[in-house]
Amino acid sequence: MTSAQPLRGSFSTYESWSHFTEREARTIPERLTTPQVVGLSDSARVDYDRRRREWHANIVLRSEQVDRLHQDLLDIVDSNQQDSDRVKSAAAIDAPPTMGKTTALRMFGRDFHRRRVAEAGEYLDPDTQTTKHIPVCHVTLAGKPTIKALHQMLLGFYAHPSVRSELRQSLTLSRDLARAAADCIARHDTRLVIIDDLHFLNMRTNDSVHVANQLKWLANEYDAAFVFAGVALRESGLLKEGRSGEDAALAQTFRRWTVLGMNIFSLQTQTDKREWARLMGSLDKAVVLSNGHDRMIQDLATYIFVRTGGNIGSLMDLIRRGTTRAIRTGDEKLDRALLDTIRLDEGAESGRADREKKFDRKLKRELDDGSTEEAAR
Repeated sequence: MTSAQPLRGSFSTYESWSHFTEREARTIPERLTTPQVVGLSDSARVDYDRRRREWHANIVLRSEQVDRLHQDLLDIVDSNQQDSDRVKSAAAIDAPPTMGKTTALRMFGRDFHRRRVAEAGEYLDPDTQTTKHIPVCHVTLAGKPTIKALHQMLLGFYAHPSVRSELRQSLTLSRDLARAAADCIARHDTRLVIIDDLHFLNMRTNDSVHVANQLKWLANEYDAAFVFAGVALRESGLLKEGRSGEDAALAQTFRRWTVLGMNIFSLQTQTDKREWARLMGSLDKAVVLSNGHDRMIQDLATYIFVRTGGNIGSLMDLIRRGTTRAIRTGDEKLDRALLDTIRLDEGAESGRADREKKFDRKLKRELDDGSTEEAAR
């Protein structure tokens, strides 16, 4: 394991992915009381506050929704052991933006990587150690990539010589690039290929049938399970049924991909409320503030839902920015007064007034209960 240094750059090269998978878990800073914080020397206080800011900025929550997603992905990946003459299935995560799908997918890929290394070792030839075991390949699409560009990105992950400018002309056809990528996957015993931000593939072009056929070919030709992730994949036209022409080609993707989702949290049912409460409890355990208490965030559960709309991205921004301000101002706690000063993304702010009206009674009750408990403490 490498030390828990900050991650830099993308995850689309083996070196960066390896650093992510092999780095040690961050250590939560010690919980000091207010007198202990005040008693620190200037240099020790600066270091303590820095470590807490970095810790809060990198909190990763494993919600029940993420656990369910990982179980579904394991079912698909671990059962995808068909011989080369049989059709393989793939998985696609289709979820709104800022729902944490990229983080959840990387966590899954990291766990799978570690499991495969534990099973088969770091090298496929232990005696000579010339062939590195690379269980997972991870690429992130951008712009308006073509299938050829996708193959080049796969080769770039393995640092294949064809990605160097002086050798790029030797592999100019998509099929040549695809074969080279398939060779890399086979050579390094890659069992999982993650392609994130698939929505950047433009399916509403004359080339859409070719794209669909190439995606199908990838999943069948490469001896690995494919997991795709993106936003509005159904609306993009990638996942739809049909019987002829373009629709028929896309329909094969529709039938062979298992589509998984991640939803915005809600408070509609008792199950929803319990899951939200557990999430707040996890945050209470993760936040390190000297004036905090065991239920600091749980006591603000309704307020935090109103502020964020149940969106995990908005939630984590509220916690990160709130803890940063609490440390900087010396408040050392999260409450409504402080969190009301934190501005969030426009999506969260634009719906706040409506949510405040909807949860008005619960907000007042939560405020009254909080005041009573604060007085008791």
